[in-house]
Amino acid sequence: MACTTMPFYECRPGIFEIDEFDCASCFVIVGTERALLLDTGVGIGDLRWVVEHRITDKPYTVVATHNHGDHIGGAGFFDEVWMHPLDLQNQDASTAPTLAFRRDYAELIRRREGKYYAYDPQQDIRPWPGEPVWRELSDGQTFDLGGRTVTAWHCPGHTPGEIVLIDDLTRTLLCGDACNCNWLLNKDLAPTFREGVQISLQALQRIWGMRDQYDAVYNFHHDFRGFGAPLNPDVLPNLIACLEQLQAGTATFREIPDALSTTGGTKTVAICGDVFVSCMGQDIRAAAQQ
Repeated sequence: MACTTMPFYECRPGIFEIDEFDCASCFVIVGTERALLLDTGVGIGDLRWVVEHRITDKPYTVVATHNHGDHIGGAGFFDEVWMHPLDLQNQDASTAPTLAFRRDYAELIRRREGKYYAYDPQQDIRPWPGEPVWRELSDGQTFDLGGRTVTAWHCPGHTPGEIVLIDDLTRTLLCGDACNCNWLLNKDLAPTFREGVQISLQALQRIWGMRDQYDAVYNFHHDFRGFGAPLNPDVLPNLIACLEQLQAGTATFREIPDALSTTGGTKTVAICGDVFVSCMGQDIRAAAQQ
């Protein structure tokens, strides 16, 4: 039997954060009639069993915040998954949810954290039994769960089709990788770096403009926040400020350890408050000076 020991915690009323062994977080939002599963992680163990036997017995919809393998790695164990069409159409081979990527990523996290995790990489990180039916998610699409409505908003930057979601009942913003303390800009978002920064900035400013609808922000990696705890409220405005500084040519840069390096390498980041911004596959200082 596949591993089912992923810890989970009810972080807001009816919202459960599932910790996939420090690789990523998935969230389940439970209404009176239905539930919503947000992301499927790397696909370690049997997430479906955990959702259906430990969290809710209600029918549920699966939604992916974006198309990286640490967020849709378990998609093939579900029948149907919703995702924004720009991420359905633009899958980067380097972050696709292949078996090799999923195992390599989980091993990277295990080595970085230096912990023992109660799963077997060979047994619990398995090939998909089949391809899910992919459904196109639209900007502003709502999910009525009974007693609460969750709205999805397009927020490109980390990927072209990244989305965030707002739960109206608890006033919670669930943002995938669209906002965090160690934020990665997708270098292929636009023809030029500056255009990509502008697209990301406008998207995040739009979400910031909705702040009368949410009081807490959760990203889907808890390495810069406590498990079950929201992000520092300064993170989103600091990320916006950092992108504004990149646009204006006034950003401050720093060299820091690269948390995703397999060789202990470093990377250059733009910094604003508690937020670091880098660019996937590209030196951000050099890109900003072009």
